[in-house]
Amino acid sequence: MGAVYLPTKNNLIKLRNTIKHHKNGQKLLEEKSLILKRKLEDYKQKQNEIRNHLTQAIEDAENTLKKAVVDVGFDELMDISNAIVYDNTINIKYLSLMGIEIPSLKTEKLEPDLNYGLYHTTSNVDESILKFLKVKEEIVMLSEIDNIIFRLKKAIEKIERRSNALKEIIIPRDEQLASQISSTLEEAERDEFIRLKVVKNRNI
Repeated sequence: MGAVYLPTKNNLIKLRNTIKHHKNGQKLLEEKSLILKRKLEDYKQKQNEIRNHLTQAIEDAENTLKKAVVDVGFDELMDISNAIVYDNTINIKYLSLMGIEIPSLKTEKLEPDLNYGLYHTTSNVDESILKFLKVKEEIVMLSEIDNIIFRLKKAIEKIERRSNALKEIIIPRDEQLASQISSTLEEAERDEFIRLKVVKNRNI
């Protein structure tokens, strides 16, 4: 429900200024939506790239893991994995993209402490550990991009709802009201002109 305007010149001026403000706001919302859609497409492209990298990283890590199992055996490999100390901490910072908070994920530590004995291990064991660490990094990156895409989609939907409400409902309603007030004022001016003319004729 919009504001109630009495048919006065001052209210007509206020209403026309409001309409102008709404039109400018609606235009800015359209521009913001367009920019965010372009950003969204960029992030979608990056998402596909990271997914491809992740798929390849998983495949490489699994192939190296199979070689490591052959080299030292499954049980020995399990003992080695339990001896590895690594930090799973992930720091989340939020950056602003046109007023929208997007996450930036950073892992605390990129390299594990390879503190297991080297006597019963091979290069495939070391390489397998490092490759699965790479998988972890790719998963963190993909999680970040997925979250950004989700937030951008929600923001675009919200902006377009506001833009459409202004364009399809609020602005047409106010323009119609302004037209009605203008017509009422014009009619009142005509009536006043006729009244003054009648009074003048009577005084002649």
